[in-house]
Amino acid sequence: MQIKISIDCTRWIDKNWNSLTTNKTEIPLTALLNLKFFFTTSVAFSVVFATHSIFAQTETLRSQIDQIQAIENYENFTPNFEYIDQLNRLGERYYNINPDSTFLLAMKSLKASEQIGYAIGKVDAYRNIGAYHNVKGEYDQAMNYFEEGLSIAEKNQYWLGLANIYNSIGLNNYERGNYSDAVIYYLKALGIKEEHLSKLEQSKTLNNLGLVFMDFGDLDKALDYHSRALKIREEFKDNTGIASSRINIALINKEKGDLDEAKKQFNAALKLGLRINNRQLISVSYFNIAEILLIKEEYNEALAYFEKALLIDKERGDEVGIGYDLLGIGEAQMNLKRLRQAKENIQKSLTIFVESDIKSNINKSHLLLSQVYEMENNNTQALYHFKLHKAYQDSIVNLETEKLIQEISEKYEFDRKEAEFLQIQIEKELLNDKRMEKNFRIGVTIILVILLIAFILAIRSIKSQIKAKAFVTRQKNELEILNKKLLQQKNENEQITNQLFLVNETKDKLFSIVGHDLKSPINSLKGLMQYVMDEKLSQNEFLTVAKQLRNEVEQVHFTLINLLNWAKGQMKGIVTDPVAISIHKIVEENIDLNEPISESKKIEIIDELEENTICFADKDQINLIIRNIMNNALKFTNKGGKIVISSKRHGYDFWEISIKDNGIGMSKEALNNLFSKELGGKPQYGTEGEKGTGLGLKLTKDFISKNGGEVKVYSEKGVGTNFTFTLPSAYI
Repeated sequence: MQIKISIDCTRWIDKNWNSLTTNKTEIPLTALLNLKFFFTTSVAFSVVFATHSIFAQTETLRSQIDQIQAIENYENFTPNFEYIDQLNRLGERYYNINPDSTFLLAMKSLKASEQIGYAIGKVDAYRNIGAYHNVKGEYDQAMNYFEEGLSIAEKNQYWLGLANIYNSIGLNNYERGNYSDAVIYYLKALGIKEEHLSKLEQSKTLNNLGLVFMDFGDLDKALDYHSRALKIREEFKDNTGIASSRINIALINKEKGDLDEAKKQFNAALKLGLRINNRQLISVSYFNIAEILLIKEEYNEALAYFEKALLIDKERGDEVGIGYDLLGIGEAQMNLKRLRQAKENIQKSLTIFVESDIKSNINKSHLLLSQVYEMENNNTQALYHFKLHKAYQDSIVNLETEKLIQEISEKYEFDRKEAEFLQIQIEKELLNDKRMEKNFRIGVTIILVILLIAFILAIRSIKSQIKAKAFVTRQKNELEILNKKLLQQKNENEQITNQLFLVNETKDKLFSIVGHDLKSPINSLKGLMQYVMDEKLSQNEFLTVAKQLRNEVEQVHFTLINLLNWAKGQMKGIVTDPVAISIHKIVEENIDLNEPISESKKIEIIDELEENTICFADKDQINLIIRNIMNNALKFTNKGGKIVISSKRHGYDFWEISIKDNGIGMSKEALNNLFSKELGGKPQYGTEGEKGTGLGLKLTKDFISKNGGEVKVYSEKGVGTNFTFTLPSAYI
């Protein structure tokens, strides 16, 4: 299938300096200086080329020319900024009509800009001159002018001009076939636009990047850039840009074989074309929808759309478009067995393509004619056209082979430059991180120094106050002054404290946990130890107290381990050291460790792990994970309950570990907020009043993630809870 509007056919909409016409008719300098005559000439060009975009812009062009003429008619006229900007904008508009006119206007603008020292005017003029040489194929000369403009734009921080020149340099490289360099310059233009210019300006460069990657064969990247451009254009209701993006997206989907999505996008472009009465867009949409219907073997519907496109292209006088339409009509008719009509239309399209030297379509025309003649049993003509088809096909294959070699070379070069670009970005980020770290250290040092000074001043003030009390009568006035100083110092200390609170918020949360979770068990330990010292206990009584002491110490130790690990994580100090570990062994150790709790609550812990549950993970971190989950299960399971620990292998890559209880379970709301609770928030109480803050669960999730696994929790109120997590297998 031939695609009537290829990637190239849509570029003129977005690429600022890619002309819609190949006409190079010149306008004499004297005519250009007379702007009224210049406008008349431009209208004549619009008639010759019959381009809908020129007719649509006639009033805008007339308005611009009238404004320039009015400025030139002033008495004692001298160029000013407004006049030069008008010349440059007019030159840009005439680029798609007559590049020679763009050149003459740019030279006139450059001379005026140099006369009054207008840097922005010179940048735009150099860009227009370079664009003129681009379209002429004089790429080295074009680059010379772009570099002149680039130097001035950088010096004056003229962001729009700088972005536009990068865009033009990207196009220069693109047209030379240097795709990797084109991408680099387009990315530079995009970076400037994202930092300094509007989103609508960004959409133009995004579209250009998409077009490069379409030619480069990277359809996924192309689709991403075109989709981003479309989103911006829809936000700004840029109808021409929306149509361009939708057509490009449709072509990518068609190339990828997603015909339904491609048809959807072409229909959207058609709807937009009908709304704004853009005849070219309507024709293009009709044709591409017909191509999709032809692929789907819906020949009658395809024929109807081809004929609609033909009517519009005849109205527009687009000979090449008519050739595409006739070829599509002929193919549809051939499949519908209307051989005489098919042969007539394909022959007409062949004549047009021979005149236009479009080899791929000449090749297809001969192939279709050979098929028609074969269906008519005219073997002589069928063989004749098949031989011509093969001859053109061999020529096209040779050209495609050369292009493929060039694309492979370009892809290698692009990958190399992209790697260099990413390395530079990484180095910049590392440098910024070091600067931030240095600034943070300096800030902390300053705060500590201030705090130390405040502390010293406070001590001195207290000493002065003590001495003052001994001489209260004699030094009453001095005491009042000192009190004022203390009040002022107190206010300063409060300000410093507030600043320290913001800086040390994480530390305060840690202390809060220490205060809540360790104070109570430590007080219990203190009371038990005092009781042992004060009372004379029998051996049985001592063993009972010792068992309780052991449980208290174990609980304090467990809480401390969680706190220390959490604190390390906050300071980015945790290092995961994975090795081959036996989950079965770790579970047994934790069952023994939690035996006092399980026995006191008469909870049965069942080990159903497969014996070969060997994972590749950090042993200490996995031990803490299992201990936290098991501790939670014991805490929220009623007396006489049951906890089952099992494992299941997923393929050869992962083990899934499950710790399931038949405890009190959780509500749906509590389950959704399980891992997002604020540290130091409202504590949760177990079946016998055991307290927790959720710190263990936060550590559990972090450690599972660091070891390459995922955690899931299933729970139902009154039924129980099932914690499952995955870990990489040690043996694949």
